[in-house]
Amino acid sequence: MKRSFQEVVELVVFGLIALLIGTGVLWLAGWVLGLVGLLMKFLAGLIWWLLRYIVPIAIVAGLIYFLVRVLQGDRSGQAAGAGATSGAGPVPAAADPSAVPESAADAGPAAGAGEAAEAQDPADAPPADEPPPEGSDTPPEDDSRHN
Repeated sequence: MKRSFQEVVELVVFGLIALLIGTGVLWLAGWVLGLVGLLMKFLAGLIWWLLRYIVPIAIVAGLIYFLVRVLQGDRSGQAAGAGATSGAGPVPAAADPSAVPESAADAGPAAGAGEAAEAQDPADAPPADEPPPEGSDTPPEDDSRHN
């Protein structure tokens, strides 16, 4: 197929324009990648600075923290050991006045039979708004006496 002179000139001009646009795109991509390179250099410098200064400081601070915790743990262990030898230990549950029932009615049937009633821990008791478990013969509490 034969082309006219005008078509050949148009093809050459369009080719040159495409080369000019391609060269501009490559130049712009290189400029952008250069800026990205500068940003990466900055980040690498920041990471290097962290590794040179902050990490050793953090290691030393961690060692100091560990030593202080170990020394405080030894002191609390010595204080507990000294308290046990001096006889000033914790108060037994039987000597705690809040654990003793106020009356024989509160103590239950065991106190009426002449046996020593053990105080029940309030944390072990079911919540007041929850019904007693099945198979339990204890009646639900009457909240009117607490008001």
